[in-house]
Amino acid sequence: MKYFYCLLFLSLTYTVAVAQQEMTLQLMNNVFQSTHTNPAITPRNKVNITLLSSYQLGVTNTGFSYNQLLAQVETTETGDRVLNLESLLRQRKLNGRNYINAGGSVDLFALGFKAGKNRFSLNITEHFQGRLYYNNALLRTYVYGNTPGETIDLSGYSLYAMHYREIGLGYNRKLLEDNKLVVGGRLKMLHGMSNVHTRKSEVTIHTGTEEQLYEITGKADILVHTAGLNLLEEGESSYFLNRKNTGFGVDLGSTYRLDQKWSFAASVINLGFIRWKNDANSYRSQGSFTFRGIDNDSLFTSGKFNMDVTQLTDSITKTFEFKEDTKAYSTGLPTQLYLTSFYQLRPRTTASATLYTDFIGAGAFRRALALGIRQNVGKWLQVSTTYSLQAKAYNNLGFGFSLTSGGGGLQIYAVSDNIVGALNPGSARMTNVRTGFNFVF
Repeated sequence: MKYFYCLLFLSLTYTVAVAQQEMTLQLMNNVFQSTHTNPAITPRNKVNITLLSSYQLGVTNTGFSYNQLLAQVETTETGDRVLNLESLLRQRKLNGRNYINAGGSVDLFALGFKAGKNRFSLNITEHFQGRLYYNNALLRTYVYGNTPGETIDLSGYSLYAMHYREIGLGYNRKLLEDNKLVVGGRLKMLHGMSNVHTRKSEVTIHTGTEEQLYEITGKADILVHTAGLNLLEEGESSYFLNRKNTGFGVDLGSTYRLDQKWSFAASVINLGFIRWKNDANSYRSQGSFTFRGIDNDSLFTSGKFNMDVTQLTDSITKTFEFKEDTKAYSTGLPTQLYLTSFYQLRPRTTASATLYTDFIGAGAFRRALALGIRQNVGKWLQVSTTYSLQAKAYNNLGFGFSLTSGGGGLQIYAVSDNIVGALNPGSARMTNVRTGFNFVF
């Protein structure tokens, strides 16, 4: 229970907390991990092996960067450093559904190999994902208070987070004349480790006018699911060996070469669900209260303030009291859509444009656009650069490379959608990095 209240506090305040888009990785078709964005991508090497040697991490905050937050810290006359919340509220317009997104993945094992026109793959991947939606309602209320006649809407706060293991079997095949079309897919068995899912988050507080004697009305309808959190207390083995929260997923993709210049790719990633039934808990708070204000005729009695505030506090406590049950529940995966067009500028130089969309949580989605260039240097070096619009930011310069020794053996790679953010995270609203090495033959 204590884990729930901690996570609830995080989801209803300003604190940092579920799929990570990887626009530059789309171009790195020499690297096996590019198939995580499209299972129809066919790496050049016949065999690819990964042994706990591929890591991905990404963080996004659409509202502000760390340096923008730090700029609002001021030094008082006594030498104390404090955060100027009013200045932060004035400088950063946190309207709508801003979010903080954090995620990572580790390829514990991966194997891919060609057999004629067919390509097969197996991967075991650990995924960590989380997203916190927020707006400026709490901060604005803290700074300016509640105005008579105003309704404060705190419904923009919700938290989605999960840790799960994926076991994927992939396949793609070349079709049509000259192998112009490649279709591919990946079937995924999923094991859920832990989850926090805000199914519903509707909270409003209305303050009456002076004529209404500042009557206060509050309404709450909150439903939060959790799973796997209590297993953390029992030890690492109970948590990491848990296989009772099962699910299934699928990735679908295709590539098509129109002519010598133009080609196209499309993929849908993470169609699926996880059923959470082991160590599953649901917390529901639903109700309303009305504090009728202060009666002017009995405001003071015998020169003393005569108002019983327990009526207000008891009503609030009862309204926001959470009821717990242990019913199983299901959550969908953060579904991603990639659409890419390629144009062959020169035999080894390719330009690209990628449209990206993902869907997660209460019908919410985000979009991104990337323009890129890929350059191959023989079979040993591949370099890609991108410029992308994402996370409400327009200064994302991506870079990626793969370096393969000799005709095969060791392949080292690194990819980022915002290389400046990767080197200086405090300045960026978005940064992601995928790096590691493969054995290729």
